[in-house]
Amino acid sequence: MLKKRVAAQRALDLTEIAALFEMYPDLETEYFLADAPCETPEEILELLKEQIAGDFPPMESNDYTVKYVDPGMEDYLAPAFYLTSPLDDASENSIYINEKNGYGGIRLFTTLAHEGYPGHLYQNVYFNSTDPSPIRTLLGPAGYSEGWATYVEILSYQYAGLSEPLAKLLSLEQSAVLSLYATADLYIHSEGWTFADTLDFFSDYGFSDEETIREIYDLIAAEPSHYLKYYVGYIELLSLKEYAAEIYGSDYTDYAFHQAILEMGPAPFAVLKKYLTEYYDS
Repeated sequence: MLKKRVAAQRALDLTEIAALFEMYPDLETEYFLADAPCETPEEILELLKEQIAGDFPPMESNDYTVKYVDPGMEDYLAPAFYLTSPLDDASENSIYINEKNGYGGIRLFTTLAHEGYPGHLYQNVYFNSTDPSPIRTLLGPAGYSEGWATYVEILSYQYAGLSEPLAKLLSLEQSAVLSLYATADLYIHSEGWTFADTLDFFSDYGFSDEETIREIYDLIAAEPSHYLKYYVGYIELLSLKEYAAEIYGSDYTDYAFHQAILEMGPAPFAVLKKYLTEYYDS
């Protein structure tokens, strides 16, 4: 069932990508020129805070600090990450940048949307502002937090000052690529895919560099379900969004949906769906 859902979303994304290229002949040129509207992490985060205002609820002002990974740890840490604030000091928020990865431009922009606004930092601060029971900070499922961060990262292209078709293309592309990783994750650990199987699969989609695929394979083999919390969490949120539009009808807005998900906070998606109905009925 899960394999079919991931494959179906990928097929939908690739169909939309093909349609965009057919509709906008100059899109390929635009694609290779895509860039972020500002350069430094601080500038990007401040711009994101401004740009998301119409689609996400406001929250109390909070401070954050951009830090850089120590050179001795650069080989072992992600390109960027949000360090969850301590329970006894929710104002302490840090985003770390790993300079070795060389992220810049639009890639840095969307990565900071994932880690900062409206991603992990924003979601964590917003949820803490609702005064939740402390136990919920320990039990929050990764599918919710990483699904949310992936959802807003893919959404963030529309805040980068790109043309609407280009922003849509880039978001669809990112979703499709993540679905490849998620599919490999599922089949390596449930069907026993070897490296050769994984290379064949990625080659079908135009990715044939053996060194790159080997890195992907080794990462997935070492950490089962690593990509599933990101991608399956993302498509679960898309399903909830469709459900919200259905039950809320003409009164539906993305703003209202985002507010509901944020206020309910980290929980299994079946629970979120149940309370989403009650939330809209209230």
